[in-house]
Order: sequence, then C-alpha cells, then structure tokens
Amino acid sequence: MSNEGPATIEAATVVKPQDARLQMFGEFWHYFSVNKGAVIGLFVFALLILIAIFAPLLAPHSPDDQFRDFFLTPPAWQEGGNAQFLLGTDAVGRDMLSRLIYGSRFSL
Repeated sequence: MSNEGPATIEAATVVKPQDARLQMFGEFWHYFSVNKGAVIGLFVFALLILIAIFAPLLAPHSPDDQFRDFFLTPPAWQEGGNAQFLLGTDAVGRDMLSRLIYGSRFSL
C-alpha cells in the first residue's frame, strides 16, 4: 500500500497551446541552426526570393531588349566580352544576366 495523499501529489503544469508552439519552434530552430548546410540553403533561397522580387531594380536591361550589334557576345571576363553585358548575350542579342534575373521569378 502506498502512502500517497493529497500532500504528496505534485501539481500538473498546464501548458498553453501557444507556449507549446513556441517551444516546438525553438527546438526546431536549434536543430536547424546547428546544420550548416540547412542555414546556407536558407540563405541562398532567401537571396533568390529577394532577387526575384526586386528584378526590375537589379536587372541592367529589359530581358526582351535586343542589342543587334552584340549577337553572341561572350561574358565580360573573356576576350571579346563587353562590360555592358556581364554574362554576355544570346543569339538574338539579349542580355543573359537580365534574362536570368527575370527568369528567377518563373522558377520560384
């Protein structure tokens, strides 16, 4: 026979649902932040989202503008490249960097 009486029973703590959510989020964030690959992936994903949102401000040219004097221009760091087109141009003279920046909107 046990001697459990009203004085020996511990009071149960009541956990509010929002406290439980905060505790679960805190545990998730702790394990997530320990994983360096996950943090780097989150940073890259956030960067892509920001690039997609601010594409009109970041892109040096419109993705549809054709520069007929610069067909198949190589990237700026290669011989024959032009600083006006950092990643070069395609077969119809469109800026590749601008097309990649605007293309990130469709990818997301």
